Amino acid sequence: MNRNCASLLLLALALLPGCKGRSVLLPARQAPAPVVVKVQRASASGGDGAAGYVGTVESRHTAAIVAPAAGTLVSLPVREGMRVEKGRVLARIESQSVTSACEAAASRLAQAEDAWKRIQIVRESGTVTEVEYIKVKTLLDEARAADAAARDMKDRCTVRAPFSGVVDKVSLSEGVSTFPAEQILRLVDVRSLEIRFPLPENEFPAHVTGEELRIEIPALGTSATGVLSVKGSTASPLSHSYTCSVSLKGQVPGLMPGMVCKLYLPEHGTERIIVPSSAVMTDMDGRYVWTATDGVVDKRRVTVGGYSGNGIIISEGLDAADLVIIEGGRKVSTGMQVQTQY
Repeated sequence: MNRNCASLLLLALALLPGCKGRSVLLPARQAPAPVVVKVQRASASGGDGAAGYVGTVESRHTAAIVAPAAGTLVSLPVREGMRVEKGRVLARIESQSVTSACEAAASRLAQAEDAWKRIQIVRESGTVTEVEYIKVKTLLDEARAADAAARDMKDRCTVRAPFSGVVDKVSLSEGVSTFPAEQILRLVDVRSLEIRFPLPENEFPAHVTGEELRIEIPALGTSATGVLSVKGSTASPLSHSYTCSVSLKGQVPGLMPGMVCKLYLPEHGTERIIVPSSAVMTDMDGRYVWTATDGVVDKRRVTVGGYSGNGIIISEGLDAADLVIIEGGRKVSTGMQVQTQY
């Protein structure tokens, strides 16, 4: 056993001179590339600026056109997007129950009128009491009212436009059965448009009805002027904002319900720091943002002072010169080296 160990030792000593002067090169570790993040300088908005909000065009007059009675929709001569004038026939419904009611009412009216004629003749002879006379007269009045109501219901089975507008949505098709109060279509008045938008509760007291504002309509590539006409009275429990309405000053060709607009209200008050909502994060200790100073990440605790049309208002924790990470914040940590992009 000792002889084997000695042989191995001699072999190792013999190989050492051959390795003299040689060095083993190990591959060098490459430093990881810095994470790329998108940053934005914290913006300061003050009293002479204009706060931006997003609103939606809506019609003041919208009507759900419903079936007046159970029956069959035999005619529907309109389609979605069609402009119709007031009084235009929108649908026709055939209802056996309405037809039967009309026939029954007409029959009762004929009987009541015949009884009235007879009692008029008999009354002249003095053989009819005043009570009987009034009873027949009452039956006649009731029969006339019932006949008028039945004929009115039959007329309503020919559904007409209550005002001029555009057919917004058709819910039924010809040949289907209808039920009372079932929606056939929806009609909107495109000549009475307004813009509704949410106004944050912290900005609500600063604005009054009658304020003039600028409106941008991206879908039409144009702008317009409006007036703050209505301020909501109840805030949303989720967003803590009030729904307000803007009336347009003049007509805007091509404007339709559902279009998105950008509204600019004059700002009032002191300077505020506003950052995009994507930059503000929350952990167990509260809210914070990531900042990048000379490419090094720092975690800043912030106090949120409310919401603006441009983003989230930061009341404490940031200065206007800070670079705030708005994209890539989930991939960074304090002290990390990053590559910033605007």
